[in-house]
Amino acid sequence: MVALFTTAFHFSFPWPAQVYAVINKYPNPLAPHVITMDVVDRSVLPDGTVRSERIIGIRQDSPRWIRRILGAPDITYAREVSFIVPASVASPSTPDLSPSLTLLEPPKLLMASTNLSLSTLLQCRETISYIPHPWPFLPAPTRRQFAPQLSVRDERMNAEDGGELPDEDDDDGNEPYPSAKDTDHPLSHPTMPPTTLFSQSALIFSTGVIAADHYPPYGVAPDCTVKPETFPPGATYPQRAAGKKVEDFSKSRFEQNASGGRAAMEWAAGKLWRDIETPDGGE
Repeated sequence: MVALFTTAFHFSFPWPAQVYAVINKYPNPLAPHVITMDVVDRSVLPDGTVRSERIIGIRQDSPRWIRRILGAPDITYAREVSFIVPASVASPSTPDLSPSLTLLEPPKLLMASTNLSLSTLLQCRETISYIPHPWPFLPAPTRRQFAPQLSVRDERMNAEDGGELPDEDDDDGNEPYPSAKDTDHPLSHPTMPPTTLFSQSALIFSTGVIAADHYPPYGVAPDCTVKPETFPPGATYPQRAAGKKVEDFSKSRFEQNASGGRAAMEWAAGKLWRDIETPDGGE
């Protein structure tokens, strides 16, 4: 059975500062398990999008039974691809509209990663997005794709306050969040909202001889280039049970790492904010 993990959060730094922190997140004392970060490619696409590809080395602390099932080495590797997407016109099919801030899709930092090590037995496919918030005009499809849980949370908060739940296509769910970082800092900007929405999801599933379910799992395209070597019908019940146990453990560990990752991200953003604001160490 596929394990699906989702979470959402807001950072109290403007989007430019948060993106800068993501790029310079490591080394980080709150993420000591990340021991290497190698940039293998960085390019600017024709539309101005900055594409980066990195290989991340992670020191594993899995329990002994996981190591026995997977044959996990001490250091495993993951591939991460990110896109820093500039703001764009929300409706390109209507060129007569005057481009202004209220007609722009927000800039986005979109990230996707997957494990390279042990991928024939277990796969973890993670997606992350960072978008500025509150944005003057956030189309419903964009909100559903990049900030679904925060939209639901806003709707629940409105209902608890005695208000009515907004329609699915209503933008009233984009309530502003308080922030103490609304300044003239170099990583801020007068037209940029003071906070950043963070949305994360992960699909975790066993493959190969310990596949616990049929391939492809929900959310993975049938023509995906990464396929397991065997299918559940060819595996024994103990193998499928082991795969299910590995999936459950991996989801639990991912939830722990996600919480630690947000703390590490806040630490990196705060440090860079202070270092740039007072480069000489002054108050």
